[in-house]
Amino acid sequence: MRWDDLFDDLEAQVDHDHRLDVAAEVADRVRREQATVPLADRVRAAQGAVSFALRDGSTAAGRVRSAGPGWFLLEEEGTRQVLVREDAVVSARGVPARSAAPLGVVGSRRTFLMAVRALTGERVRVRTSTGVVTGAITRVGADHFDVEVDQEVLVLPFGAVLTVRGPA
Repeated sequence: MRWDDLFDDLEAQVDHDHRLDVAAEVADRVRREQATVPLADRVRAAQGAVSFALRDGSTAAGRVRSAGPGWFLLEEEGTRQVLVREDAVVSARGVPARSAAPLGVVGSRRTFLMAVRALTGERVRVRTSTGVVTGAITRVGADHFDVEVDQEVLVLPFGAVLTVRGPA
């Protein structure tokens, strides 16, 4: 009888240790998987409103309507939309822990350049790291765009842009 109890106890200990190992392995795999999820996939999964604190201390908030590599399109109250560069975001609220599927081939081609190019000819309000510019987008280059302000053309590098609200 003693031997049976001893073997039962040893078997229970082995089973317990195995369950702990499996739980630790699952937790490690979850952490590794979470480490591969980009912010954009989590933002695209948002059902409600999100709010972004931006590099200049301003905020952009609204429902996520679209996203591409390096940008988000939010619908603010009403029908006004704001294009937000991902690298302008310092922190985000309202972003779920879950994530959307990664962008496919077509979605990954929808760049910030394409989003801005769709606004060519529109009157927009552009927030940069040094202030706000209001005017019409007249030209879009590979890494910059032109805004006509009071009959003068201002060239804005994409890297200086935080948000584009339009049409203004």
